[in-house]
Amino acid sequence: MSFYRAALRPLLFGLSADTAHSLAHSGLGWAPPWQALGALQGLEVSDPRLRTRYAGLDLPGPVGLAAGFDKNCDLLVSLSCLGFGFLTVGTIMPEPRYGNPFPRIVRYEDTGSLGDSMGVPSKGRAYAIENLRRFGARKVPVIGNIGGFSAEEIACVFFEVEPYVDALELSLMCPNVLGPGEVFNELPVLIELLPRLEARKKPVILRMPNDTTKELDRMAEVIERCIAAKVEGLKIGGGWKIPEPGLGTGSATVHGRMIRETALANVEAAARIARGRIPIKGNGGISTAADVLAMLRAGACCVDLYSAFIYEGWTVARDIHRELLETLGRSTLSSPSPHRSQPAG
Repeated sequence: MSFYRAALRPLLFGLSADTAHSLAHSGLGWAPPWQALGALQGLEVSDPRLRTRYAGLDLPGPVGLAAGFDKNCDLLVSLSCLGFGFLTVGTIMPEPRYGNPFPRIVRYEDTGSLGDSMGVPSKGRAYAIENLRRFGARKVPVIGNIGGFSAEEIACVFFEVEPYVDALELSLMCPNVLGPGEVFNELPVLIELLPRLEARKKPVILRMPNDTTKELDRMAEVIERCIAAKVEGLKIGGGWKIPEPGLGTGSATVHGRMIRETALANVEAAARIARGRIPIKGNGGISTAADVLAMLRAGACCVDLYSAFIYEGWTVARDIHRELLETLGRSTLSSPSPHRSQPAG
């Protein structure tokens, strides 16, 4: 058992989830110890068998960090030492936002899951861009997850952030900013947004809204519009809102192993629609190499995770990549499923 799981996690989990989250950020805010730890524990990805290609990006490994942990790009140096194949930062919003009232996070330890009601807190694009600019040369690709409340806002953030990242992921709407019974229709925003991004120089990835995955026809229309607009990639997950009286808003969006089977089914459905015409990143309940391989068989090129980082600690990406290598033996990840785009290497 790792030091994190044996000693540090029990201490952190003795605190409220919001307090532990804040402490983790503070600990990762000083990069030198993590640079040393990364070298000492061999955390970085280096085996060519793990190389994969997604949305025009060459990834050293298929397991990345999902958006939401480093919302303001404060932790790039530390996180880039922990063996992730890529980092997704944000959501970067146009202007500073406080987000929803606290508490915002709850743990469901029996299922290795989390519930969140963050409400897109952000220090705004100017703050994030300054951090990205200072970060400079990077060990792994950085994807900027961006948001806004209109196509015009999202496009503005896109082109301001674009020079400082390797790709951009569009978050059309966070479910935690919607009121009770309120439904978001992403299609009008997407239809208006895609023509605004035609002049882009970096790959764009659409994060499929969770509600959209529940309606096959709606998801198919979104995918077809993305393909027609030459969007470079999709992110497909799961997740749903549940009542959660322990949080400030009284509800939460579920993440982690609780949503694994739903996320897997969503990736498979999206891959059937896409038929190899646009690559897919899978997300939801991933904490082992078996979870990754299931996503790849379902049609994904790569995956990203968040909850497993909280439950398993800073070695999670290295451990999964090592498990993948043990499973692969002498082969590589370049034997795709019928729906999967061909990776590099």
